[in-house]
Formats: sequence, C-alpha cells, structure tokens
Amino acid sequence: MSSQAAKPISSAIDNFDVRTVFPFIQATIDTLRVQCKIVVRPGKPYFKTKSENLPIDIAAVVGLASRTLNGSVAICFTKKMFLAIMGSMLDEKFEEITKEMQDGAAELLNIIFGQAKKMLNDKGYEVERAIPTIIRGDNITVTYLTTGQTIVLPFDTNLGPFHIEITTEQPGKKY
Repeated sequence: MSSQAAKPISSAIDNFDVRTVFPFIQATIDTLRVQCKIVVRPGKPYFKTKSENLPIDIAAVVGLASRTLNGSVAICFTKKMFLAIMGSMLDEKFEEITKEMQDGAAELLNIIFGQAKKMLNDKGYEVERAIPTIIRGDNITVTYLTTGQTIVLPFDTNLGPFHIEITTEQPGKKY
C-alpha cells in the first residue's frame, strides 16, 4: 500500500456511510473462496488520498445506486495478481490477459456486488442492479464522477494483494 498518510476508516467523516463497506468485505472473502479457491485476508480499510496512485492494470467497475446513496465500486488488480486469480479459478496458467479473460474481472465483481447488494438491501438501502465495465491498461487510474470520498479495502492472498475501491455520496447532498 501507499506510504502516504491516508485517513483511517475510524476517522470516517459524515459524507461516507461506512455501513456500506462491510458487506463488500464479506462478499469478497466468500466469492474468492468459492469461485477461485483462494483464502482472502482483509486489510484495514482507509480513505484514499487525492494524490494516491495504487498499482492497477485491470479493474472492473460497477455503479452503486439507490434512494439513499450513489457511487461506484471497483475491484482492482495488477496484471500479475489478475493472472494468478484467473489461473486459480480456471485451473490453468496464463501469461497474458486476453479479451475473453478480462471478463473474469467483471464476473467476480458481479458476484461480489450481488452478495453485497443483498446484504445492503436487507438493511434497507434498496440498491439497484448494475452491470460492471472493464478498464484495462498499464498502471491505470480509476476516476469517479461522484464527489464523495473513496475508501480502499485492501486484501491479501497467498497469490498477492488486490483491492476494492468504493466511493459513495448521498443523492442531492452537496459536499
């Protein structure tokens, strides 16, 4: 992770609903255990700084929309980590990310989002269904259209690290 001073989640400010984070942590752990046979260890969530540039070569991003919050969720991997996860999931060894394989990032996020959405909706959030999109390149940056802060959920595995970024804002609220 970045050596820059990031705000810990414990200093959450009022424009980020931290209750939206925990369903994504649990869904990520469960999804990678079942789909990829990978043990995932969550790190300490923190707020991303404006200048922070985390290593990302492929990301799947999905919109987060309900009556009470809007935002985005992105699952982010380095090329090496994504190839390792896909290799574990498909029981093959991969050297390059193909167009067909990149759909695996969207599928993982789709499963994670679906599980988290159920947990959030059980708490009354009324999150709508959404379709993930893929962003791919060398050392890319994911930029969000919302004005809320981005929280980083770091994860570690025996294959290496990856992270999820969540940004939310309440509809109609000015920050």
